[in-house]
Amino acid sequence: MLKTIFFDLDGTLVDHFRAICRCCNWALEKMGREPLEDKYLRSLIGPPLRSTAWTILGQTDSQTVDHFCELYRKHMAETLEDGLMELAGARWILEGLGRQGRKVALFTNKQQVFAERICQILGLDRFLEAIVATEGTVDGLRKPEAAYSQFALKTLSALPEETALVGDSDIDFFAARAGSFAHCYLVTTGTHGREALLAARAQEEDIFPNLSELGTSAFGLSDD
Repeated sequence: MLKTIFFDLDGTLVDHFRAICRCCNWALEKMGREPLEDKYLRSLIGPPLRSTAWTILGQTDSQTVDHFCELYRKHMAETLEDGLMELAGARWILEGLGRQGRKVALFTNKQQVFAERICQILGLDRFLEAIVATEGTVDGLRKPEAAYSQFALKTLSALPEETALVGDSDIDFFAARAGSFAHCYLVTTGTHGREALLAARAQEEDIFPNLSELGTSAFGLSDD
């Protein structure tokens, strides 16, 4: 019996890609750099902001990365709701799992302050027992590090053999494996398609096109 279900945020429960890409390019513009295509930026989403900044900026120094992150956070704080969308089935699956008596929580590489605000804005927070995010109480940890997965388990007093993670990328798959979670379910609504997830060694039967099919097939939820 899976008693605890963790959910990733971006690409799994919400579509926040337009806002993320916009803030990345806004920061680049303020630094006098050329904007990048949204398709490329979208492919980088998943790791924490600082790791993504290193990739975007290329050969650079820590001070430059810090400056990018500062600019990004400032613009995100001002425009967080612009382009934010709840993905189909998000509220339904969170509420349904809760009715089944399972503990449901967020487990994300997004910054704590933004993860909390997004869940509050969309009203998803009332279905969550905890929001485990970066740059908060776990500053320095990130998926797929085993220590971060273990922190998430500890937050909910959950046993790994009774825990599953729902995500949209190879990072989520590796995070579940690093934490010895019993299961990892993946949806193709985010950064990774089916082929990319299979290439990461995910099982084909654990990959779903959306949350609705995941909920009915894996958890027995009714779509009525």
